[in-house]
Amino acid sequence: MNLNNISLPYPVLGISDDILPLLGEDAVRFDLTADARNYTFKIELKFDNQDILRLINKGKAEYSCEYDCARTMLRCCITSKDPEFTIVLPRHSVNGRINFNCFVSVKEDIIEYSNRGFNADYEGATFNMSSGDLLVVFPHFHYDADIRYDKLQAAGSFMQIRESNLHEQVFFDISGNKIEIHLPPTHYQLYCNPIVKGSAEIIHSSLVINALTYALLNMEEHMETTWAKTIDYRLRNEDGFSIHDKDDPSNIPMLAQRLLKDPYLRLFNHIITSTPNQTEE
Repeated sequence: MNLNNISLPYPVLGISDDILPLLGEDAVRFDLTADARNYTFKIELKFDNQDILRLINKGKAEYSCEYDCARTMLRCCITSKDPEFTIVLPRHSVNGRINFNCFVSVKEDIIEYSNRGFNADYEGATFNMSSGDLLVVFPHFHYDADIRYDKLQAAGSFMQIRESNLHEQVFFDISGNKIEIHLPPTHYQLYCNPIVKGSAEIIHSSLVINALTYALLNMEEHMETTWAKTIDYRLRNEDGFSIHDKDDPSNIPMLAQRLLKDPYLRLFNHIITSTPNQTEE
């Protein structure tokens, strides 16, 4: 569900500049705890519009939260007179992205609704509101339940190397949930040699960084894959990263190095420590 571009025939707080002042950056607070059985989401909503708050206090309006998971066909809506929700979802009930959309909606019909925050375009206008009509639309947010967030920094969480008979050269496939590096049989046999396979520094500074750079350059076209959602989460949540780091293609090679924790430096250190000391005779 995408509410970014909706338009309704009456002014709504949170849609464009229909009602002023706009929602603050802290309009939605979202916290998650998880155990072996459940995900527990705690959601806190905040806005400062006295006319709408008064309607809630009078029982004319209420907070609501819709959440859905497309892969498991889960779809629910809960309501509350308070701006807080605690949602417990069994792990077996969700798979993939869980979408959350929160609102303030009309509970009982409201005749001639007006708001002192109406945009000047609505000056003097009133609206008859029916049960279910929206008064506030909060920013959409989501959680990807198929990502192991505790292992995101390991390249193996979003990338794998496999043998392929379909290509004579190394090929990168980014259409699936992992970035796949396809090696021709002869290459793959050499890769499986313990000496080669055990040299992660060399693999990261060659195969892995090239595949990751290619993937980052084409990430926008594959945002529904797990590897893209994994990287997107790291950019949005890890210190030192920003979701805008990938906006400029010229920054992509440096971004790939940072995501892999400077593979070239690790390569040089590996060469130095693994090469016997040589002295001039």
